[in-house]
Amino acid sequence: MAKRGSLSREKIIAAAMILLDRDGEKGFSMRKLAGEMGVDPMALYHHHRNRDALMFEVMQALLDQMPLPESSGNWEDDIRALCRSLRALARRHPGAFRVYELYDDWVPAEQRMNEAFHATLLNAGFTPDQTVRAVRLIIAYTEAFAVDEITGWLAPYDDDDRTALRESLSDSEHPTLTTLFDKITTIDIEADFDFALDVMLAGLRAQKD
Repeated sequence: MAKRGSLSREKIIAAAMILLDRDGEKGFSMRKLAGEMGVDPMALYHHHRNRDALMFEVMQALLDQMPLPESSGNWEDDIRALCRSLRALARRHPGAFRVYELYDDWVPAEQRMNEAFHATLLNAGFTPDQTVRAVRLIIAYTEAFAVDEITGWLAPYDDDDRTALRESLSDSEHPTLTTLFDKITTIDIEADFDFALDVMLAGLRAQKD
């Protein structure tokens, strides 16, 4: 078993993130983390006083990994880049991102992200009210889409899924769904993400103009 002295806060945080991504929050415990690292569970508490303290630092480390693209001078391109960066973070760390989605406390790295979103719109000429409301909408959409993606909700339909949906429809009672069946069961995740983002940005453009 590894000695406590060989541990560090950074090693524990990195190992916790790996465990969360692999097993999810329900599969995470301090005892399990200690076992993964080959140390006595009490050794972890020398660096993190409890699970909550560790989760705070995991959230900080997670959001620190979100690149903030440099400004291009075009607010729409910059918002798209930020949204894609946030979505990519969820795909890199799905388990840790699910914890972040339910996390109650603010962490400094989250404010770093929020600053970038708000500054992009405010500097583009949106009013303070428009800026705040738009950022709420855009981040809520991006995070919700990312969660649906990493949990498999947006996975392509397989033959069983198509059959189940077909059997749930009555052609006479659901003529529109029947007509659109092939479109509904064909998922292009990238196109879906960009479509909704384009709609939101078009709406913001109209508000600004």
